[in-house]
Amino acid sequence: MTTRTGPLRPALVARRAVFGGIIGVLAVVALSGCSSSSSSSLSSSSAVTSGAPSAPDLNGSLFVQAEPFIQLTPGQCTDVSSTTIVYDTVDILDCDNPHGSEVYNTFTFPAGDYPSTSQLNSVGDARCGGAFDSGVPSSLTYVWFSPTEEEWAAGNRFVACFAIDANNRALSAPLATLANEGPLSAFDRGTLAPALGLILAATAGIVFVSFLVSYLLFAASLASLFRKTGIPAWKAWVPFVQTWTLLRLGGQSGNWMWLGFVPGGSVVSSVFIYIGMYRIGIAFRKDSGMLVLGIFLPFVWAFILGGRDEQYAPELLALHGYQPPLEGYGSTPSRASGFGDD
Repeated sequence: MTTRTGPLRPALVARRAVFGGIIGVLAVVALSGCSSSSSSSLSSSSAVTSGAPSAPDLNGSLFVQAEPFIQLTPGQCTDVSSTTIVYDTVDILDCDNPHGSEVYNTFTFPAGDYPSTSQLNSVGDARCGGAFDSGVPSSLTYVWFSPTEEEWAAGNRFVACFAIDANNRALSAPLATLANEGPLSAFDRGTLAPALGLILAATAGIVFVSFLVSYLLFAASLASLFRKTGIPAWKAWVPFVQTWTLLRLGGQSGNWMWLGFVPGGSVVSSVFIYIGMYRIGIAFRKDSGMLVLGIFLPFVWAFILGGRDEQYAPELLALHGYQPPLEGYGSTPSRASGFGDD
């Protein structure tokens, strides 16, 4: 009885070279084992133990009966795996307990001369591959067992297709159950990839729109604050110029902005921005509670300070021991420099 594996599913392409090589060795061993089955009168499945991967751990399996190989039917669970030499009979195991594989399709070659190896492979690929359920977890692949030339001459043209774990692990449930265990197990990775791509694209779009809306809200509210403090409103709409100007309005060097481009430097840059926001609040007769609002909702902070009823008094900074703003009303001519001129 010759052994042949099916082509690996898309999610398992990376394992093709390793798994295919293992099965190639096992096919030779299986061929010699199956060819001698009629004379050896062995009646059970036995695992290859030399030069092959370890067999699945079937501890806790429940034996049902020994079934003639040519009478196997889809839905039966067995001890067969990629390391197994199949003889005349196969041990049938309970599907709800650990088992090596499940028969999911059987067929019989039409009468005629014994097919060539390529013909056996072609038909096996078509019949076993075509019947393999893409809804089962992507860690599964399949293997089939074809009759030897001697068995063919004796009238045995039966082929059985088995679903197995590609890593030679025991299966824990029937294929129908495994296919419905969770929302991800019902999809091949190749099928799921487009859906994941759409999810990632939608997430990126949401993040971008959220960022854009937040930026526009802050820029609009900051523009009203800049106008009230004697700074051109356009500076609130230009990236980097916006931050530079806000720092200077709070009596801080605009150069602190550049730390935002250094790994970990954004924390230091933010500290100086918050110091500046605190001092701007003082010039509007606000207490430290206003700074808390500015940290968590900066566009609300700027909107309130830029409101019609708010009065800007930069001279209050000197009363609290702080230097005047570096830009806008209250700044000295020598300090009222533009972007990049601290």
